[in-house]
Amino acid sequence: MKTFTTVDTTPYGAKYNKETKCVEFKLYSKHAHHIKLCIFDEPIGKEPVLVLDMTKCDNNIWSTSVKDYVLNCQKKPVFYGYRVFGANWEYKEDYEAGSEIGFISKFDEEGNRFCPNKIAYDPYAKELSHTPSEVNPGNTMFRSGGNLYLTDNAKWAVKSVFSPKCNKEIASIDPRPFNCEIIGEVHIKDLTQNLNMVEKGTYKGAAKFAKSIKELGITMIEFLPLNEFDSRQNGVNHWGYMPLGYFSLARKYAFDKTQGNLLDEFRLMTDEFHKNGIKVCLDMVYNHTGEGGLINHNADDANLLSYALIDNAEYYKVYKNGYYRSNSGCGNDFSANSEAVLNLIIDSLIFWINQGVDAFRFDLAAALLENSCDCEEIYDSIDSAAAKLKEKLKEKGIDVADDFEQAQEGVILIAEPWTCGGKECYQLGNFPDFWAEWNDIARDTIRKITLRPNELTPNMLRDVFEGTPSRFKGINKSINYIASHDGFTLFDLNTFKQKSASTQGGSNWEISGDYNNNPYLRENAIRKQLMFLFLSRGIPMIQIGDIIMHSKNGNNNSYNKDDITNYLNWDRAANKEGFENRITEFTRNLIKFRKSIDIIKTKDFKKSLTYHYDNGQVAEFNNSGYWNNPCDLFFGIMINSNNRIYIASNKGDSELNIFLPENKPKSSWHVINDSSIFKFIDFEEKDWIEKNYILNPHAMAIFTESEYE
Repeated sequence: MKTFTTVDTTPYGAKYNKETKCVEFKLYSKHAHHIKLCIFDEPIGKEPVLVLDMTKCDNNIWSTSVKDYVLNCQKKPVFYGYRVFGANWEYKEDYEAGSEIGFISKFDEEGNRFCPNKIAYDPYAKELSHTPSEVNPGNTMFRSGGNLYLTDNAKWAVKSVFSPKCNKEIASIDPRPFNCEIIGEVHIKDLTQNLNMVEKGTYKGAAKFAKSIKELGITMIEFLPLNEFDSRQNGVNHWGYMPLGYFSLARKYAFDKTQGNLLDEFRLMTDEFHKNGIKVCLDMVYNHTGEGGLINHNADDANLLSYALIDNAEYYKVYKNGYYRSNSGCGNDFSANSEAVLNLIIDSLIFWINQGVDAFRFDLAAALLENSCDCEEIYDSIDSAAAKLKEKLKEKGIDVADDFEQAQEGVILIAEPWTCGGKECYQLGNFPDFWAEWNDIARDTIRKITLRPNELTPNMLRDVFEGTPSRFKGINKSINYIASHDGFTLFDLNTFKQKSASTQGGSNWEISGDYNNNPYLRENAIRKQLMFLFLSRGIPMIQIGDIIMHSKNGNNNSYNKDDITNYLNWDRAANKEGFENRITEFTRNLIKFRKSIDIIKTKDFKKSLTYHYDNGQVAEFNNSGYWNNPCDLFFGIMINSNNRIYIASNKGDSELNIFLPENKPKSSWHVINDSSIFKFIDFEEKDWIEKNYILNPHAMAIFTESEYE
């Protein structure tokens, strides 16, 4: 198997220079007036042992260096942070930590929030020493409200951790078309936490489980955020969508939590997934940071951890009155088109690519379509961070895959094409062509096939089956899914009409239902939804927990549940007598069947399709009375290739006696699966069908044509 060597080409942060035998520190700040580097022997409880003034160089870069005989970084990690001065807190030579010498205001109209009494960790740190709540659950020493801005938090502040890393060899995967992938979304701890292994819930545990993921048919694993975050922020934060650093890993997921070792364990995990042919996709949150924002909407009282201390006006979208814009719904919006943030995004992507990462999913990615650096929403697919990424990465020697039906070298970029608020925040279909996009039209349509069938017309089904060309202009860039971490699991959306009372947040608008608690109707519905998902054009994504029918008991916003609500129960899926095992095997075989359909992966897929009435005849495209009729009960799809495949769907409450399309000479139809016949868990030829077939209520059946002697 081919391998490649990990490298670190990051321009900022801390780096060891072998020639000078120095550790070099570089920090970007456009608006800072003075910066002090603080070096610590220990991450917690100690004052800095060394404080150095930094020099401002070209392009707003501040730098200094320290001889390694002082730091001894080859034998122990270096802990460091910054005190930063600016327009609202000017530097004075007689400044003392914990004083108000040089203080002018907590913030100013230009958006500055400099506060040198607070130590800032490095946005480019490859590791963070701890999280704020570990030393200060109330977070008071990191705030500016009242007299808190005078509190020197050097002993307890989050420190940047530097430890020189040797490059590692990681297995690589030969290029293959993106539309050949089967994406499995999962939280890294939930994946193995219920397993009987000492490494459960960790990067190392995930690596040991790679072979089992492969056996399910998953070819790309998409992890919920792995960047460092505070798991006790605002109570319990389990999902990790509040990143503190974009180069640093969450220590809580490491088996070996020793300072300086996190990256090695991640590299070993990536290597193991690659050896099993599985690509790795990271969920990145560039629309906001875990620094938070204001406390109780008080402009005087802000969380100050890193970005706000280093250059608040450059990193965030801020108003003159000190408030942060929060279209993300998380307290602040990253200013994605500013120089600082755009460089950070590009540099962090390159860093993870150089550690073996193959793809990225961008949380609330519509924020990256904005091309303004102020608080006005102006979306632009030509001059915005989202539009510039391909070109900017290319300048750094990184290719971006842009034809998802060809085997290409290059990273995959996936957008969640909306944000939580703001004008025109729904941007599905508006990303540049080299972006794949989560497709909520596909999500809702596939759910409605069984839950609200009378809302669907044949034309709506056809659009999703063909990859939603109505939105994507015919380009194959749709990420099709039924359920994701946001919302109900696949089992729960077919079991509950509303979210459970224990859910914090979430909503009751989700398309879900309980089929009058009829287990037969539920299982048929789940199988039917899965069939449509995996036979449609686009790139299918499924929660790994949905393959084994994981239930959260109706909780559709389990971001704060670090417990069995989220932990996957593999034992239940292994019980061969159970419903969960039946769906697991059905899904695994369905994925295998999709992989066998060559034409579904080509540009000719749409051309290969014909649609049929229940009498087997082709449905004419000019028959608007059929295509726009939500009351028509039958929908038939023919995939015309060397081995024809026919898909027949009944959305009515009664049986349908359907006629299959006329066979080719010396050929016959065979049913290979029927969603309503639960003993069918594979997709091999079964009964020979002469002309007609009784399609059960709400069922979907798949037929293949084969020649006979």
